[in-house]
Amino acid sequence: MNHFSTWPEVKNVEIAFLPIGSLEQHGYHLPIAADSIIAEAIAHECAKRFDHSFVCPVLPYSASFEHAGFPGSISLQSITIIMVVKDINRSLERMGVDKIVMINGHGGNYLLGNIAQEMNVDHSRILLAPSRKHWEKAYEQAGISAAPSRDMHAGEGETSILMYLDEALVRMEQRVDVDSPERDLLTACGIKPYTETGAIGFPTRASADKGRILLQALGEQISMTVRKFMEGT
Repeated sequence: MNHFSTWPEVKNVEIAFLPIGSLEQHGYHLPIAADSIIAEAIAHECAKRFDHSFVCPVLPYSASFEHAGFPGSISLQSITIIMVVKDINRSLERMGVDKIVMINGHGGNYLLGNIAQEMNVDHSRILLAPSRKHWEKAYEQAGISAAPSRDMHAGEGETSILMYLDEALVRMEQRVDVDSPERDLLTACGIKPYTETGAIGFPTRASADKGRILLQALGEQISMTVRKFMEGT
């Protein structure tokens, strides 16, 4: 079930998936909405593995301040994101939804982990995914050539998923590999000192088949964690 459902169809939802993306540059070759597209795709991939699940509309803005040196990057302040997530949580709670999984499509959303910790103090209600472990296992299964930390932005992984979802979204001739593993001052100076194109990773190695396997593997890895979450373990 999703935002195209009618209200009687969402009366008995047990778990909601909230995709959180971003609006930020993704190199020469990917759209600025890439993280939102990917987060929504992962949310739907997970939700189809659970009965009585609901995929919320994607939250298209988040914390993209490290990309402010490039056009097309729009950010919300941390306090804004916190209040929006809390308001969505309260609305879902009023619907009778007991468990929420935030599907984070943007690696710069460090604050989402703190939001989940705070809101879970009295009752285990919110899960944040994918974790680093989910990404690493999915990368391995899909045969992605570099680890997520090295292929971290508009690289082989993200480009492969976009190619699988809709190859028209990818400017194939504009793909440029950028290997920039040392980024010690990323939070202080942003991403621009480390990449001319805005990407960090290896998009020329991407393929739609890798994207299919990567998306399915993420869905399965996350779903195993969600099942434990729903069981209270």
